[in-house]
Amino acid sequence: MVKHLASKAPSQRQLRVAEEIRHVLGRMMSQNDLFIEGLKPSLIMITEVQISPDLAYATVFVRGIGDVDTTEQVALLNDHKGPFRYRVGKSIRLRIVPNLIFREDSAFEESDHIASILSHPTVRADVEKYREDETMDDLSADEE
Repeated sequence: MVKHLASKAPSQRQLRVAEEIRHVLGRMMSQNDLFIEGLKPSLIMITEVQISPDLAYATVFVRGIGDVDTTEQVALLNDHKGPFRYRVGKSIRLRIVPNLIFREDSAFEESDHIASILSHPTVRADVEKYREDETMDDLSADEE
């Protein structure tokens, strides 16, 4: 029997560890105590951390604030992940300090894309028609 781990919801421990890692990294960014040339930690937002079931890998999703080139910042973070991993290991008691993988968070762009699709006149007309049909169904059900 094959297990589909990708569809399995994260455990309570995974969620707790991921949130702690997010807090540690967020504090590092806000305190601006990193001296990595080209990195703008005060203009980087840690949006989410997802951790593997064995707690060995943590994917850190980041987003740039303002005019920051997020792709460039992610590359710098991945090139200099040692100090981040060290600080996570010092701040959180774990048997194994997870390997950090920084990725650009595209959820905001995806939500903008979906919003633009939903605001298209053809789609808007379909949604309105669906709402009218649903209202008519509710009224006919109330009469019965």
